[in-house]
Amino acid sequence: MGFSKSMYESELAEYYDVMRQYRDYDKECQFADDLIQKHHPGTKKVLDICCGTGEHAIRMTKLGYEVTGIDLSPDMLKLAAKKAKRADVSIEFRCTDVNELDFKARFQAAYCLGYTFLYMTTDSKVMNFFAAIRKSLSTGGLLLVDFINGLSLIKDFQRDKFMYQHEHTTIFQFEQSSLDKARRIKHIEFYYFIDHHDGHMKTIFAEEDLRIFYDDEVQALMLNSGFENADSFGDYTLKPKDSSTPYIVIATGQKGASEWNTKL
Repeated sequence: MGFSKSMYESELAEYYDVMRQYRDYDKECQFADDLIQKHHPGTKKVLDICCGTGEHAIRMTKLGYEVTGIDLSPDMLKLAAKKAKRADVSIEFRCTDVNELDFKARFQAAYCLGYTFLYMTTDSKVMNFFAAIRKSLSTGGLLLVDFINGLSLIKDFQRDKFMYQHEHTTIFQFEQSSLDKARRIKHIEFYYFIDHHDGHMKTIFAEEDLRIFYDDEVQALMLNSGFENADSFGDYTLKPKDSSTPYIVIATGQKGASEWNTKL
């Protein structure tokens, strides 16, 4: 059995797109474009945080933005670079930690989509994350962050079997999880059985820790990190959120913005 500390390393990176085929990247990028143009019109330079295999970066580039994508996984970035070349778009990809950003030029907008924010398991990590992004944004720059509603993440606690089908590959995912109530950390162990339909089977074990987040606390952490006027949505169509919303998207501007309309 192979082992991967997460699905972002070599053992699982090549299957990431298969296991994320349910995502509507077009809708997510159109949502980001609409918010950026509404609150920071004329934006060109955009930072894609935890860009993974480049699905958002490629689409945002086609929408006219100059995108820089960063990620900690060299395996994911290799796939992103190949896909960008096939799509005939120019994107700068860097293998770096968001907390070590050293860009000379400032970005007018940044986004972290795909629920990777859930890996920020302590308040100090969250604050460092937001502080690093704020330093990389120009005055009034926009930040978008999405995450799974804590209520939904707890409610789905027993959902532990999935199957992903794509061309000549079927992936069976089994997981078991435990909850540290004091720290609000959900630990998940994954077992993958990968069938390539040619008689070759691969089994991989992976694990990860996810934090249980709620809308009001994320907004408070953003405000305490130098952002302002945070607004949250229940999906990628500007739908108002409620307590049952499974996913939450928060948009916020860096302090210094001349105008921000929170009522969309």
